Amino acid sequence: MEYEFKWGKNTWFVALLLSGLLGVFILLASYWGMGEGWHNMYYVPLLGYYVVLSICQSHYFKSNPNPNWNGLSRQWVSITGAVFIFFAHEWLMRDIIGIPLGENGAILMGGQFIFIVLGFFFYGMDDFMFKGQISKWIKHDSLKAVFWYFVIWVFWLVLFAFPWGLSAALGSFNSVYFFWFLASFQWVIMMQMMVAITWRDYLETIKFKDNFDRGIKLLTFVVLAGFVIGYMCYQIVNFLGPEIAEADKWHHVLYMGTYPLIPIIVFGIYSNHFNHIKDTYLKIQYRTLWIAALVVIGWVLFRVVIAPSGIFGEHDWWHHFDLVFNFTISIIALSHHWFCGRIGFLKP
Repeated sequence: MEYEFKWGKNTWFVALLLSGLLGVFILLASYWGMGEGWHNMYYVPLLGYYVVLSICQSHYFKSNPNPNWNGLSRQWVSITGAVFIFFAHEWLMRDIIGIPLGENGAILMGGQFIFIVLGFFFYGMDDFMFKGQISKWIKHDSLKAVFWYFVIWVFWLVLFAFPWGLSAALGSFNSVYFFWFLASFQWVIMMQMMVAITWRDYLETIKFKDNFDRGIKLLTFVVLAGFVIGYMCYQIVNFLGPEIAEADKWHHVLYMGTYPLIPIIVFGIYSNHFNHIKDTYLKIQYRTLWIAALVVIGWVLFRVVIAPSGIFGEHDWWHHFDLVFNFTISIIALSHHWFCGRIGFLKP
């Protein structure tokens, strides 16, 4: 059966409104209902693991793609799984591997966040860029999920744990390198999402030798583009607040790297995405410029409207609530697409 958007070209706005209302309710319940300490210690990492497990399910435990409410059970799997993995990883990192807590548990929590960001990337990388070529030798999708889980641990050890690694959590923890990687890699993930959603149909018109050639070229592009954009954002933060500590500058670059989430997902999945333009190359230019404009608008609106309102408490402008704000709203819309086939937003 073929489906079309229930509200035509305005469906993306309805999706944004409903996701925004539900997302803000959840955030207020966490921040004001449970308290800021609980919110920072539990809600933020649990949200991250929920996203990781949702990405994993969307690729390796596929559900019915047609509009249906049965997919709500997948939400429960991601939520309960996130709780289990968070505490299991805390035990593994602290008691088995020996990661120190750090001040207010910052180093141990940093280990959780590095794992989460790597999970965002690796659970989508093979499908998005290599079209499943890397893990096609594994015959069962569930085993592919396990395979990538261990790959994430390998990269985690090198990038975070080992004394000779990037962040050196088991040695002399380097917070600047930690936030530099986290922020830059968040932009790599945004480029990966552009490949998966925004530029997908255009990439199908490009001739590659094979899927390995496709994957290597796209992987090279998203890594280079992500780190370059991250550095450009750092220069903006450095200009706006030269007095800010170096690690905090990169921390805000991480926050900036979450602003493409809502426009990429809501506009890319709940609209026709400029499909009325027949020239595919011209179409992706419009898409890219539209998303870039929305990213800037979103960042400015949060700084001048949402943050000063006090709805999410009082914080420094470079360390406010935008990361969880963008992630919460966007994953509501995205997981509804993955698990429930956008039911309520489509009609036969």
